[in-house]
Amino acid sequence: MAGRELAIALVGATGTVGSQIAELIVQRNFPYSQLKLFARDSSDRVVEAGDRALPVHHFTGPDVLSTFDLAFLAIPNPTVRRIIAARPGPLLIDLSAATSPPDDRSLLLAPGLTGREQIARPERGRLLAVPHPAAQLIATILSVVGDDASAAASIMLSASAGGHESISELFQQSADVLNARLDADDKIQVAFNVFRSAETDQLCGAIAGQVQALLHKSEPILLNIVRVPAFHGSGVALFVRTTRPPENLSHSLRSAPGLIVTDNEDATGFVDAVGQEGAIARVGLNDTGATIWCTFDAARLAALTAVWIAEALTGISEFD
Repeated sequence: MAGRELAIALVGATGTVGSQIAELIVQRNFPYSQLKLFARDSSDRVVEAGDRALPVHHFTGPDVLSTFDLAFLAIPNPTVRRIIAARPGPLLIDLSAATSPPDDRSLLLAPGLTGREQIARPERGRLLAVPHPAAQLIATILSVVGDDASAAASIMLSASAGGHESISELFQQSADVLNARLDADDKIQVAFNVFRSAETDQLCGAIAGQVQALLHKSEPILLNIVRVPAFHGSGVALFVRTTRPPENLSHSLRSAPGLIVTDNEDATGFVDAVGQEGAIARVGLNDTGATIWCTFDAARLAALTAVWIAEALTGISEFD
């Protein structure tokens, strides 16, 4: 694929991640001969990307992808599995992999953690997997900290991490709670609540496995995930014990890819990270290690990684 324009399909173009992929492709002047957007319910919808309004087509099934070189799959895992089983032909960049443990059929890729040679000649039909942004962030930090470190992390996910439906649910429940209309027996209360669920417990295992795969390590990281009643942005509190001198650790983290280290306590909230092309981090150091608080825009980071993979395939990425 290096050095030529690609025919690109984007499935799930109206979702929180898919719409940002379309925006990034246009903003970065990605070299394509064709860019076609798909969604389950197109309904004459368009996606705004810079100064362009891109039409969205109805996704009828895997066969519509047969004429493309590359397809972004920003859709739920069950649909992705049906596309994989159909073997439509193009290289597939799977964003649903963020919620699943790594497997042998997928190649988990992330900037700063994946060498260019791993992407240079992928097999046609091979699945290129985008990790969960939290997994990518944790792995990036631990790659800087070193092999001697032990770590644990608590991940806080906002509604936007679950897509448009989760955002709508939080909005509706917030209004219902404020107006004393919420039925307590209806479902888990997401408004004004911090909670774990079976879904977050499963995600813990997936993210832990992705961190191990990205770092090529056998020792798992201790993780906890909770949902928080914020509409956008997410956070990771990472606790690291290491024998490295604290001042060396702080310097190394400032040069880590995708990490915006700040000393300003007032600039590390969820809202500060929305739209940023990296995670905002504040580092607290002591004699035994560090506490690292990071906020990030999960949808934005996932879209950035997906487009970076496509850029690496064509040889236009400047990131090694």
